[in-house]
Amino acid sequence: MDIGPVRQPEYTGENRCLPCTVVNVAIALTLAGTLGIVTTVPVGATALGGFLAVIYLRGYLVPGTPELTERYLPASVLRLFGKEPIATRSLEGTAAEDPWDQLVAAEVVDRSSEGTLSLTDRFREEFRVEIDRRESAPGADDVEALAASEAVERGPRAYSIDGNRLLRWESDAALLADAAAASVLRATVEGWSDLERDARLALLERIRLLLERCPGCDGPVDRNDERVDPCCQPPHVAVWTVCRDCDAVIADVTAPESDVEVWAGLLGVDADGAARTDASEAVEGWSNS
Repeated sequence: MDIGPVRQPEYTGENRCLPCTVVNVAIALTLAGTLGIVTTVPVGATALGGFLAVIYLRGYLVPGTPELTERYLPASVLRLFGKEPIATRSLEGTAAEDPWDQLVAAEVVDRSSEGTLSLTDRFREEFRVEIDRRESAPGADDVEALAASEAVERGPRAYSIDGNRLLRWESDAALLADAAAASVLRATVEGWSDLERDARLALLERIRLLLERCPGCDGPVDRNDERVDPCCQPPHVAVWTVCRDCDAVIADVTAPESDVEVWAGLLGVDADGAARTDASEAVEGWSNS
């Protein structure tokens, strides 16, 4: 018998989702056990065999399982199966003001008439001067200056800050970019030091997304984007920038698919034809000194 039409390769084999499978096997055991109690044990055993066959061929027993696990399985359960919840903080506002608007108001970023964002010439020059001035790689002192009152190195580009949070950068170039940008903003932008830590980190990551040259080797930077639809989790769009010469990842962020039309046009990336949109009015009270 040809079982090809029954099999669902998008949910089986290498694509099989462990959380979905476990949930459906548990449901199959429950249903089969109930049938065995209310009828006979052979009936329950036969039903269990049929249920497991369906799970093997189709990936799940209950229709709509991927959507159900995505909606109802808590993050703690997903982690048990090696599925880290998608982090979307990077492209969402961490303060009442919109971070892109903050950067525009501070004259760090320019917004074109089409809504595309780019770093201002002034900031590029100040940033490059700061990069060239540095004689050593960033360390705990730089992390403390940009994100914490106390930072302890825990590994390559990984620091425990204030004893309750771990920060890790994608590459040496990414950490160098944040340290240099934070130094420039601290010296030139009024109110930078008054921002909360997460707000500062969100702004620094946005600056990294807009860099056109690698802070480490000065090579050209390529920006990439991809729509990802993982099982058990909402679809999202990933945007990352990589140095063409040294392969260093400069920035790597994700955003919910529902927000793509808001930011894809701003960054000038291709997100399935997302329209370019104008951001809200620039934030007052955070201006260049």
